[in-house]
Order: sequence, then structure tokens, then C-alpha cells
Amino acid sequence: MERAGGPGQRTVRFTEKGGGRYSGFDREVRWNIETTWTIDAGFRPTKSERTVTDIAGKPLLRERKSFNFAKGIVDIEREDLATGNQSRRSLSIPADTLTVDGIAGALRSLPFERSRPVELHLLSNEPRLYDVSLEIRGRERVRTPAGQFECYKVELRPGLGILNLFGFLVPKAYFWFTVDPPNYWVRYEGPENGSGTPQVVMELATFERSN
Repeated sequence: MERAGGPGQRTVRFTEKGGGRYSGFDREVRWNIETTWTIDAGFRPTKSERTVTDIAGKPLLRERKSFNFAKGIVDIEREDLATGNQSRRSLSIPADTLTVDGIAGALRSLPFERSRPVELHLLSNEPRLYDVSLEIRGRERVRTPAGQFECYKVELRPGLGILNLFGFLVPKAYFWFTVDPPNYWVRYEGPENGSGTPQVVMELATFERSN
């Protein structure tokens, strides 16, 4: 997570790199995800690019998302690099839409002392738009490879309108953020990457406090 942007614009870029088993692929792969969010009026995604290769580095997939909140749409371009097949689609999105890419950083702006749930929409990598609720479930002491942290526990659960969609958010997903500002992400438990994907645990491995 690093600050970016030019004159008159404040943005944050999230980068995720990984390797191993990844939903949607029948072999071990490597992936790289880069997402840019504006932070002028709260976190809001602007663009995202996901690239997947095999272990040898051969490109398999490239996917780009471009968010246009003025028009209320997200454009999604997907290219199967093994076959050359390409597709493009647009989805309508409400003004409160977040995306799973970089969400662990964006949720640092939650009102952690607020008792009522926060209702919003979440775009998954399927891609599919979900009505979700975020609720603070108190504090917990969490131990990770980076150390022990006093954390807020945040529950991510489906809204009442999608209780019959049994893939992405059942069982529920949980995030932990440090109680001390600026509320660093510490841990995640929940679905890996969308409907029907395995349950995973991700934890903070190293920690360096910024000035």
C-alpha cells in the first residue's frame, strides 16, 4: 500500500503478489494485482489490473476494471492469454461500491467506534455485485507472524436481499484492524476469491509503522 497521485488528486495504490493454488486455475500459478483508489472523499476504487501466469512465467490471464462513478458503471476487460479470447462487459454500480482488490486497506477508514452496521456494495472477482453489511464485533488480541496487536474485529456479511446466495459470504468473512491509528490491517478469514472458493486465512507477516 503506497500513496500516489498527481496535483489536486490524492490516491493510494494497493499491490498484491502471490503464488500457489488460485481459484479458477487447475495448477499452481502466480498472480499480481494492482488497484488504485482515490482518498479525497473516502476510499473509492478507480482502476484495477490482475495478471496471472504459470509458475514458469507464461501469461495466462489479464483482467482490467475501470470505475466511472459519475456514470455509475464499471468496465471489465478480460483476456485469456493462453487462447487469445477477449471479453468486455459493463456493470451498473451504486455510489457506495467497493471492490475486493485492496479492500483490506480501504476498510481502514471504517468508523470503528460506531455501533450500527455500515451498508454498502461489494464487487467480487466473479465479477458480481453484492449487497453487504460491515459490523464491528468488538476487540480481540490477535497474534500474527508480525507480532501481537489489539484489534477491532469486523464482520462482513450478506445483506438481507441476497441471503439465498450461498457462495461468497457464507460462512461470513472477518477482518481485523489495529485499534491504534491508522488502523492497520492485521488478519483476514473468509472466502479466497468469490463464490465457491476455499476458505483462507491471511495474516500480517511484517510490520513497519509509517511516520
